[in-house]
Amino acid sequence: MRIPLIDESSREALKGKFQRELQDEVGLSVFIGPDNKEYCDFTVQLCEELNGLDSRIKPTVYQNTDAKAADLGITRTPTVLIGWDQGHKVKYTGAPGGQEAGGFIEAISLISRRDSGLHEDSKAKLQNIDHDVSIQVYVTPTCPHCPRAVLLANQVAIESNGWVESECVEASENMDLAMQFNVSSVPQQVINGDMSSISIGVQPEAKFVNQVLRYGSSRYAEIFEAEEAKRALAEMLVDDPAGPLILTDRNFDQAIQKYPVLVVDCWAEWCAPCRMVAPVVEALARDYQGQIVFGKLDVDQNREVAGRHQIMSIPTLLIFKEGRLVGTKIGALPRPVLEEELLKYVR
Repeated sequence: MRIPLIDESSREALKGKFQRELQDEVGLSVFIGPDNKEYCDFTVQLCEELNGLDSRIKPTVYQNTDAKAADLGITRTPTVLIGWDQGHKVKYTGAPGGQEAGGFIEAISLISRRDSGLHEDSKAKLQNIDHDVSIQVYVTPTCPHCPRAVLLANQVAIESNGWVESECVEASENMDLAMQFNVSSVPQQVINGDMSSISIGVQPEAKFVNQVLRYGSSRYAEIFEAEEAKRALAEMLVDDPAGPLILTDRNFDQAIQKYPVLVVDCWAEWCAPCRMVAPVVEALARDYQGQIVFGKLDVDQNREVAGRHQIMSIPTLLIFKEGRLVGTKIGALPRPVLEEELLKYVR
């Protein structure tokens, strides 16, 4: 008798997740072979246990000698294709175990509910893809950051209407590929097998989408030019802003010299507590217009400034007065606490 991979508490949690989120059936094409038998057995069992939790998850097991494997160019086992019959191209090469199991399950959920979960501007950009793109994300089972990188690649594939293939490659099971692309740190992304495309670490959504567009859209230059013009306008440091400014590596030093009191909200798009702080900062910017200027710094997009000020936890508020850093506040503080602190610098 097989020992279950999913424990009882996780089973109950997943049942609830699937009941809330799943809409369409999702096919899992599982390719196995005589090599890597332990990993193949694990992958088949995981997919079967997921099916046991919700019948809308539909695994089908194929041998790597089957015609379907040849038709799809599957040569490595185990390999799982998620939602390919529904027009999506999400692929796992290697067993989706360890940290990747959660991302594997999330990909199933996203495809089932027909929602990539990307920001609206990313979705709009990806509608401009007009030729095929292949994304490989190299991971290891113990890497805590890899699932986020794989999730982003999967989201891009889901949103691209079949133009983009996302492949999660388990590096330790596919050492020849890892060596081919000089994988020494994970996650590592490779686009279209191009060594010059390699990026290491979790990429900001906007940056990664732009990189995919560079390879997949004939309109990339036009889109990028329009975005640069929009960015330049957004980064203008007006004299008396009524809301938070957009601060970047490019305009940060100018901003701290320009405004007598400047409060910088250091955030990232994936940070849930940052979303709690955002409306507080926006309200304070309106209420204290003319006394305190507020700005927002995306630490993923602007790593030079984030590194210089040793931003290790977010949200972090940096308080500058007359060009000097005079205060730092970490965490999602309630408005009264934050307001009391800020008023020290305007009295």
